[in-house]
Amino acid sequence: MNIQGPQSVRLYVCASLIFMFFTLNLKPALSASDQQVLESTLSDYLKEHGEKAAGVAVIVINEDEVMNLIDGYADIKRQIPVDEETIFEWGSVSKLLIWISILQLEEAGLLDMNEDIATYLPQDFPLYNSTITLQHLMNHTAGFDDSYTDLVILNPTGKTSLRDALEAADVQHVYPPGQVVAYSNYGAGLAAYVVEEVSGMDFREYVQMHIFAPLQMTRTAIDPEQDDHQWVKEQRKKVQGYTGDLELIEPNNYVIPLYPAGSVMGVASDLQKLMQELLSGGALLFQQPHTIDSLFQPSLYYPDTNVPRIANGLFFLPSQSRQVFGHGGNTVAFSSSFYVDIQTRTGVLVMTNMAYESAYTLGIPNIVFGEYVHNDRPNTLEDSSEWKGIYEPARVPQHGFSKVYGLLLRSKAEPAGEHDLTMNGLYYLQAEPGVYLTKDDFSAYALDVYSGQPGNEKKLSSGQSDLLYIPLYQHLLEWGAIVLGALAALFSFVFMLFSVLRRIRKNRFLLMQHVLNILVALNIVWIGYQTVSITTYSAIQPFLTANLFYMAGSVVLSGFILFHMRYNQIDKRGTSIIIITVMTAVVLSGNILYWEFYL
Repeated sequence: MNIQGPQSVRLYVCASLIFMFFTLNLKPALSASDQQVLESTLSDYLKEHGEKAAGVAVIVINEDEVMNLIDGYADIKRQIPVDEETIFEWGSVSKLLIWISILQLEEAGLLDMNEDIATYLPQDFPLYNSTITLQHLMNHTAGFDDSYTDLVILNPTGKTSLRDALEAADVQHVYPPGQVVAYSNYGAGLAAYVVEEVSGMDFREYVQMHIFAPLQMTRTAIDPEQDDHQWVKEQRKKVQGYTGDLELIEPNNYVIPLYPAGSVMGVASDLQKLMQELLSGGALLFQQPHTIDSLFQPSLYYPDTNVPRIANGLFFLPSQSRQVFGHGGNTVAFSSSFYVDIQTRTGVLVMTNMAYESAYTLGIPNIVFGEYVHNDRPNTLEDSSEWKGIYEPARVPQHGFSKVYGLLLRSKAEPAGEHDLTMNGLYYLQAEPGVYLTKDDFSAYALDVYSGQPGNEKKLSSGQSDLLYIPLYQHLLEWGAIVLGALAALFSFVFMLFSVLRRIRKNRFLLMQHVLNILVALNIVWIGYQTVSITTYSAIQPFLTANLFYMAGSVVLSGFILFHMRYNQIDKRGTSIIIITVMTAVVLSGNILYWEFYL
């Protein structure tokens, strides 16, 4: 029997169309419902944290749906609310522009990311005796350490070029390329300088022409002093920055010499345009569709795992889909985060006028993308006791006086049971062999993955920096040197106080040595204070030079003191004081030399 008559065909077609209509509209209907639930969840989250927040702008993109949430104040005292014209500083989210620029030039055949960057730089540019590639710079494995000076400047005396800023940076090459992950603003700035040399354009001009203009990002500035956008410069004056306790950070508008690494600022809707372009295929930024895919292709994995760590400068964010990449940013008074999943076409942008904020910048992406879920714990978990010890971030300075700050950033790893760890007061559960997670805090930019290091050296790997093992004897000796230095300064202070009160002036050389001890101790404290308070290396050079004069003066004075003791009759008490005085000079000079508190 033939059942495909005209009437039956019409019924079949109608039924098919009805079925297709409901089928095709089912997903958007569900998406709209999910969108409402998500928006309600985020609104409640903002209300929950509102009392502890200044201002925040949140943009969530789900395919073609855009959700905008703003809350709080740009200036609490003047009661200026956050709105569509509020300027936010991007911080390190600015590095997205560097990595996009690199891929644009590679796509055009003007550079190779695996070529030595010396190929693209001027012959007189100071480089190192190692082959460093753009891929190393994007993966933060070039081998640079860091510096606590020249990061930001309050009132620069004049404009400097990107090259001048790179040459003035107190950064050194301390690790073999490709072996250690150490997040590097200097490395990002160096990549931006490659863009300048290859394109023949100032980096600011390149970004304006090849990124801002195609995307119509008309209310964003990249110049460190916003001289490229007067409106942004004026609007920035309406925004203040705050601490986590809502204390005003004053001043809070600084200049970043290595500006490509973190000086971009603008309205949130402009950065939204960049996010939407990346989620929609990047046709306005790239000529070939596969280029944007390569941007989000993992370029570095955690050692001995299949867990992504970095995708060409973008950091992996643990999520349900396991394919979210992006970047966070911090300046003196602002925090931000930018994460996208190009497979599901979902993106999250968070911008706040609070320093080192995490409840929003990390908490909101966690809500949108969901948590990284592991399977049941296998029976092949490693013995966590092998990681017991003290570790220091590879990113901290390994040269100059700034390296003393590494002492304050060290962490002690302790086994918790047979398979887990505790570190910095947090409990880390071993979810997979060598993969440790904490529920006590945000998982930040990546899973906490622990691994071995070639050469029998232990190394812990987390998102932006490896943690390098510090032998216990070294840790104790270094802290011991600091304590002895503090005791030496304290002894000199007590001795001088006692001498003034008792009006003792028998040995002027002895008194002079203690005066020098007190002065150099105050000088070192001042250098540390200035560095923490944000300064330039050139500003503290005179104080570092003064420590050289102290050491030279101590050698001379100690010689006179010992000469005086030898040719004069001195009782045991006086002899003991002389010996201790000379030892204080030795201890303080030793600390100056070891911690490099000199020019």
